[in-house]
Amino acid sequence: MIKTKGFFITFEGGEASGKTTQIKKLKNWLQKNKIPSLITREPGGTKIAEYLRKIILSKKENVSINMEVLLLMTSRLDHLNKIIIPALNNNKTVICDRYVDSTAIYQGYYNKFGVQKIYQLHKLLLNNFLPNLTFVFNNNPNIAKKRLLKRKNKNKYDKVDYKFNNKINSAFIKLAKKNSRFIIIDATLSINEIHDIIISYLINKKSLNEFKKSKYNK
Repeated sequence: MIKTKGFFITFEGGEASGKTTQIKKLKNWLQKNKIPSLITREPGGTKIAEYLRKIILSKKENVSINMEVLLLMTSRLDHLNKIIIPALNNNKTVICDRYVDSTAIYQGYYNKFGVQKIYQLHKLLLNNFLPNLTFVFNNNPNIAKKRLLKRKNKNKYDKVDYKFNNKINSAFIKLAKKNSRFIIIDATLSINEIHDIIISYLINKKSLNEFKKSKYNK
């Protein structure tokens, strides 16, 4: 297990759950409170990872599930070594939009590669480097459908399909209930309500000394 100085937080959930909006609000809060931080995403975060992202999410590329998993692991390894770990070693709070749990749900569960196989590969290839904390957004599939209908640039997982979104959302919640690393967020609440819940939780988290010392400025 790799040890670092900073705090690693990931945001997970189905498509159009509002997590990216909350990451932007958290970024503003961190900057306002002068807390050193880094905002990143997966797949992506580095030149190589962003290139692989286009292949992974493309509707045109005929990529097998085995190849997709290997591309994701390659992308994540590059991202981890070049961006995430260096930032954490500089005592920054790293916020990442998706990480290994998304791979476990989308590729492992939905595409039937195997959830446990994903985590086994993560342990083998990435030294089982996991977040300190993961917020999982519990969304209403009907709300997701409405939001996706408005989305102009859709990738192959941006499906306007109730069954798909419900299946993904349910799988995330089931996973989140198995480990104390996860915090389930009601994504049907207002943007400001969700933001307040996230900040309040971070401030009260004992291991986040920087957050505890910070003044809560909404």
